Amino acid sequence: MKLCNLCDGFDVRALLLSSLAQRSEATGNTNRNFVDAEDLRPAIPHFYPHYKTIVGLKNSAEEGCRLCELFWKSWLATLPKTDFTEEWLECTFEGQVYIGCSMWSTSRQGVPYVTISQKTLDGRNRTLCSFEAFVERDDVPEDGRDLLGRAVYSDPSSEACIVVAKDWLSECLNGHKQCAALATSKKSLPTRVIEVGDETSHPKLITTGGTTGTWVALSYCWGGDSTFVLNETKRPDLQQGIPVQDFPPTLRDAVLVTRRLGLQYLWIDALCIQQDSKEDWAREAAKMREVYSGAVLTITAANSPSTISGIFFQREAKSPKVPIKWKIPDDSQKRRDLERTSEVYLRPGSELWDHKLQASRLMTRGWTLQEGLLAPRTLSFGEQQMIWECPQHQADEGGRITQATEDYRVKGFIQGLIQIEREPAPKPRQNLLGRLTQLSLRSNKQDPWWKTYGIANPYDKWYDIVQQFTGRSLTVDTDVLPALAGIARAFQPLLNDTYCAGLWEKDILCSLIWARSPRYPTDGSSRFDPTRRSGYIAPSWSWASLVGKEASMISNWKNRDSLQSAISIAKIVSVSTQLAGSDPFGQVTRGELVLRARFYRIENLPPAYSLSQEWPASADEFPKPKSRENYKFQKLIYTNMLLVDRMVYEFFQQHEPYPGQHFGVVEIVRWELSPDALAPGSDFLIVESTGEKEDEYRRVSSIAIRKEPIPNKEDVSAEQYAGAVLETEAYKEVIAANWKKRTITII
Repeated sequence: MKLCNLCDGFDVRALLLSSLAQRSEATGNTNRNFVDAEDLRPAIPHFYPHYKTIVGLKNSAEEGCRLCELFWKSWLATLPKTDFTEEWLECTFEGQVYIGCSMWSTSRQGVPYVTISQKTLDGRNRTLCSFEAFVERDDVPEDGRDLLGRAVYSDPSSEACIVVAKDWLSECLNGHKQCAALATSKKSLPTRVIEVGDETSHPKLITTGGTTGTWVALSYCWGGDSTFVLNETKRPDLQQGIPVQDFPPTLRDAVLVTRRLGLQYLWIDALCIQQDSKEDWAREAAKMREVYSGAVLTITAANSPSTISGIFFQREAKSPKVPIKWKIPDDSQKRRDLERTSEVYLRPGSELWDHKLQASRLMTRGWTLQEGLLAPRTLSFGEQQMIWECPQHQADEGGRITQATEDYRVKGFIQGLIQIEREPAPKPRQNLLGRLTQLSLRSNKQDPWWKTYGIANPYDKWYDIVQQFTGRSLTVDTDVLPALAGIARAFQPLLNDTYCAGLWEKDILCSLIWARSPRYPTDGSSRFDPTRRSGYIAPSWSWASLVGKEASMISNWKNRDSLQSAISIAKIVSVSTQLAGSDPFGQVTRGELVLRARFYRIENLPPAYSLSQEWPASADEFPKPKSRENYKFQKLIYTNMLLVDRMVYEFFQQHEPYPGQHFGVVEIVRWELSPDALAPGSDFLIVESTGEKEDEYRRVSSIAIRKEPIPNKEDVSAEQYAGAVLETEAYKEVIAANWKKRTITII
């Protein structure tokens, strides 16, 4: 295969080994939520000089060099326009072209990337594109085993591809000390499972009667064939056995994978929970945590939008395979021991990264979050490759072995939570030796086990998961709490706290100041998606009470630490919820939060109740507060209730008007130095009267006021300057106001 002289002279082995040989660096990130593994390898951007100009690279590609063509076309795809001249290229992208490698983290990225970059005339580095070096699975050079990716199979249903998954499972169960411990104890099978059979017998539904065994669970998107479910009509056929080819494709493929992994039982919610029985659904849905956490493996149909799509999709490489020699020096003993030289290939650096998996349809669904997190092991079939996740590591078909790329997905932490409940700590001994041991432990106190995952406080991890969850969607919006109940149940033994409709009682003061991002209509027909919740979900003080997008949880370790030096804090008198059933982590029918705090009554808010309302042309046209008392403070609230998207959206979702209604602000905390801005300030809930009882209110939004330095007029726009002045004056009114404390109930 034709290569130009410059490409033929490139030594990819020398580049990657040079990158590996560099001294590891710390990231320098001192955030309390970050574990600095000190595994950062610096970039080597200018390792090998290539063409002197970008035009030289272009000409070589057009003259037939396959590697130059790969570089050129990969970079060309990133340009905003393709109708350019060579003169424009020369002028816009001046500088020597180099082949080098990126900065990389051994724990988060797994392998270094080969980069194509330019050194600009002023000495800066401009990265044009990046690639991952990979080899065929039967041609892996010994000294490149940990630096090179692996080829991905074009057919994920092939025996060779499934063998990769089988090897992952075997290694996890037999070679990972942490993971093997999760599979030692025998577990009771779910109430019902599918016995997958083999080529000579059909899959059938069986009732297990509490017998122990090993099973696989399926996480998938429903859609498609909604008739192939367990109900009174379908039950006899499922119990007798149905040919696997008659199953909807996604369920069929899950059966086939389970068989080929050598496992006997498969749990699929549509076939193992009776869909025409509310009682059975409620009973079995409450057991989902045990189903997914107890499964030896969860198969994730990540690329399947419905049950008719199937799991297996053909993969097509987006770039041609251009072989590059893995050049071992002629005088090397390794070279003399080898019968032939390995060939290495390059694929675009982003092609097999797991962001494709995270952007898949399945990952937008609310229920699948806890399915994936609770599972000790997941095998995901994505658009481009299979990905394996277990407490030990994440591995992909492309050859990377890394830690989870997103902290909320770290399986070791969730599995640690589950183990706490399954294996409670023994009570301390009460004899003299036991008491001396306890005293010794207190004097040599070790960090809690969860600190090893870079967690400052377990409550922070809970709200990280909440934020991820609220970015997903639910077909039935009232499923919010049930769809997160399994995770909440897992957290409870560690927190030793009472769950309150998405919040935790001991941390509730810090958790009240949250924000929900709006949902926007795809057709732009209105300012926001006007859909409101279909029924009661949660009390208004919980993030779960309204439908929307991501919930920004202000609660974190900084806030908790700073509360110790706060000027004023609301007092939580009591918090309670009424359950819809028996599950303390499931649906609720009512909740009450009684607190005592500084309260300021507002007679009315601006009529920004319509999501399609046009904004006033200027600030002079904004509605004005009727009362002159605390005028600047009221004006700040009015302005924000008109212009801040999430406040307008929250108000629209929560507001329930009645004649004579009034509003108010409740000061939750006043900071001497707020943790977010390091400036004096106050955090408030905005509430409205319910009309049912005196001193009973509903949360409709929240607002934070900070006294920050007013910028110079010349440095900001007129609107920004006016806003900064208004906020400072409003805070002065807050400080000077003689607001009395009231005890109110928020429902």
